[in-house]
Amino acid sequence: MIALATFQLTFQLTTIPTSLLWMAMSSINTIAMEMIGLILLAITTISVTTVAMTVSCARGRRLSSARSSSTSRITSFVMLGLAASLFLIYTPQSNAAVSVDMNVSHAGPRAVESLTERGVLRDYRIAWISLAHALEFNALDALSGPFVATAKQSLMDSVASQGRSGLSTRYLNQNHKVEAVYYAPEGDVIELHDAADYQLQVLDGGKVIHDEHVVMHYVVLMTPAADHWVVRQLQAVSQF
Repeated sequence: MIALATFQLTFQLTTIPTSLLWMAMSSINTIAMEMIGLILLAITTISVTTVAMTVSCARGRRLSSARSSSTSRITSFVMLGLAASLFLIYTPQSNAAVSVDMNVSHAGPRAVESLTERGVLRDYRIAWISLAHALEFNALDALSGPFVATAKQSLMDSVASQGRSGLSTRYLNQNHKVEAVYYAPEGDVIELHDAADYQLQVLDGGKVIHDEHVVMHYVVLMTPAADHWVVRQLQAVSQF
C-alpha cells in the first residue's frame, strides 16, 4: 500500500499506457563541471592557435588552396570537439544505475528489426535515466527529449507538484525486464511491457523520509521521432 501511494504521489500516471544532443541537463557535480569547462577551454584555445599557425604558414608559402583545406579540416575538428564537450555537459547523469533487458521475439504483427530493437532499447533506457534525473532534481527540462504527449505532461505535473512541496524522489538500482508485445505494420508504434524493480527514496529538503524496494509493471507506447524513439504513454498496471 505504501509503495502504491508513493508511486501515485510521485507519478500520477493514470492516463499514461532516443541521436545524441536531445537529452536533458546533467546533474554533474560542480567539480566535474569545472573540469569539463577547463577541458573545453583548452581544446578551443589549442585549436584556435593551430588554425592561426596554419593560416600564417599557408600565406607564407602562397598556398591558398592548401590553406583553405587545412583551415576547413581544423575548423571541423574544433566543432567536433565542442560538440563532444557539450554532449558530456548536457547528458543527464543519474545517481541510479539503469539496466534494461528487452525481448522482441514475441512482437507482431511485424517483426522488430535489429536496428529498431537497438534504438528502442537505447532510448527507453535514456528515458528512465532522464525520468530519474527530473524527479531527483526537479528538473523539468530533462523530460523534453525522451517524452512526449501525455507521458511528458503527466511527469511534468508530478515534478512541478513535488517541487512545490519541497520533495524529491530518487530511483536507485533500476532493473527493467521489457518485452515488445506489438509492433505496428507501418513501424510507427511499438508497445512494451516493462516489469521493473528499483529502490525508491522520497526526500524532504535532502533528507530521506521514505525508502523501499518497489516492483512495478508498466505498459509503454513508443513512437519514432526524427532520429530516436520517444515515450508517448507510460501507464502503471497491476499485472499484464
